[in-house]
Amino acid sequence: MSRSRSPNYPQIGLKEAVQRVSSVYKRDYQASLTRDLAADRLGYSGLNGKSLAVLAALGKYGLFEGRAEETRVSDLAVRILAFPPGAPERRAALAEAAGRPELFVELDQRFARGQASDSAIRAWLVTRGFIPPAAEAAVRAYRETKQFLEAEGDAAPAVLAPQVVAALPESAPEPPKTEGGTRRAVFGLAEGEVVITAPVFLSAESVNDLQDYLDVFMKRARREAGLA
Repeated sequence: MSRSRSPNYPQIGLKEAVQRVSSVYKRDYQASLTRDLAADRLGYSGLNGKSLAVLAALGKYGLFEGRAEETRVSDLAVRILAFPPGAPERRAALAEAAGRPELFVELDQRFARGQASDSAIRAWLVTRGFIPPAAEAAVRAYRETKQFLEAEGDAAPAVLAPQVVAALPESAPEPPKTEGGTRRAVFGLAEGEVVITAPVFLSAESVNDLQDYLDVFMKRARREAGLA
């Protein structure tokens, strides 16, 4: 057996990770934060064992990104937070996040996407050099992530063929109402679809919050496109 090590795995499940990154996004959107400030936004008094573990987990799921001492909410996290539970776009983004941790991919491959007992997975991790408490935590995070995906539908949306995307209208001035009291607007661009899904009725506060988010989104899009 290999020597004991500090295994590379997220110490919290994806559901908690999404809840954590949501609290940061509601306050700072995608602004760059020092790791100390990010820990504060997550509810910790500073960088310590617990806050570092959560920050590391958010990075492993791809919900935080950054370099050195700065981090920010990732585009993947925004794709999750922008859509309501059950939306195909949200499910696809969640599936991508769940597939980011290398250990989870390895467990999916070895145990047919988790079709094994916790004790069997735990024993295998121990033989791979995980100390028992770490193996227990890894199994818990893995199971919680699987359960979260199942609750959200665990399905990715169908991919449209290029000719279908090209045929989409450039704008949707009168977005149709959909089931569940939501309104959906689809804009066909050369690179693909831009989809906006929102409740039919929004409060004044929510409208202002949405405007702030769209302003940040467009500012980033213009910067990446090389526009002033």
